[in-house]
Amino acid sequence: MDKKLIRVTGIVQGVGFRWFASRTARAMGLRGWVRNLPGGGVEIFAAGGAAKLGEFIQSLYGGPGEVADVNVSPSNEEAPAGFEIKF
Repeated sequence: MDKKLIRVTGIVQGVGFRWFASRTARAMGLRGWVRNLPGGGVEIFAAGGAAKLGEFIQSLYGGPGEVADVNVSPSNEEAPAGFEIKF
């Protein structure tokens, strides 16, 4: 199982981006979480197969708001059972 920490910058808070990311990840069978970051970005931890993770990351560019950049790095975090929105 691949695990990625994803930071999305741009206008991605207050536009339903966390909900979009969560719904998309669940539909793809991924596990993890999404949360807002101070300063206006969104952070996502996602775990699953490499192909599905790649597809998920690409889908983020089509989410609500205006995505300026998507930065992806490997993660060793433990994956939760499902995919949740952190508040």
